[in-house]
Amino acid sequence: MRLFLPWLILFLGACAWQNPQPPVSIANWQKHTEHLQQLDLWLLEGKLGYRDSRDGGSAWVNWRQSGTAFDVQLHGPFGSGATRILGDDNHAELQQSGEDTLTAESPAALTEQLFGWQWPVDQLQFWVRGIPSPHEPTVLRTHNAEGTLAALQQSNWQLEFTGYEQVGQWVLPSRIKGNSGEFSFTLIVKRWHPGDTVQ
Repeated sequence: MRLFLPWLILFLGACAWQNPQPPVSIANWQKHTEHLQQLDLWLLEGKLGYRDSRDGGSAWVNWRQSGTAFDVQLHGPFGSGATRILGDDNHAELQQSGEDTLTAESPAALTEQLFGWQWPVDQLQFWVRGIPSPHEPTVLRTHNAEGTLAALQQSNWQLEFTGYEQVGQWVLPSRIKGNSGEFSFTLIVKRWHPGDTVQ
């Protein structure tokens, strides 16, 4: 189970909407974020690599979000170590083959149950769309010429958005790097299914 804990903390979160921080490129940034605020249904398929002071690894990720409800499935090579995390902002549970199901009243409470303190789990569902979370102050934010997010410092995390792709009407991150202290991750999105393209 330990193999999946670093991935778990990245994918628990409820869905809420943000009011953007004052932008650098006002017109492009506002247009981009206002458009992304409409996206509350998606399926993301990708690969996550992580490293901490002791070890590292990677997992395939399948993440479905619908409003505040999320369903994240993680697995290693050849489907090994399958883990499922699902819930909403009022409930979360962790399911893993051969283990008892863990439940909590919120995603943050589940991480506290697992690790002894609450990780900033609400942020990733904003970051993965390429916008800051409204729940915490933004320390630093820089943009690309197109109005997309290039770098972000928030909640003691430093994030780089090193790739984007056009998926229908949406411009969404395809590669995100993050680090906080001794922990780092790289999320490579292989396939986005936003909005009504979710099957």
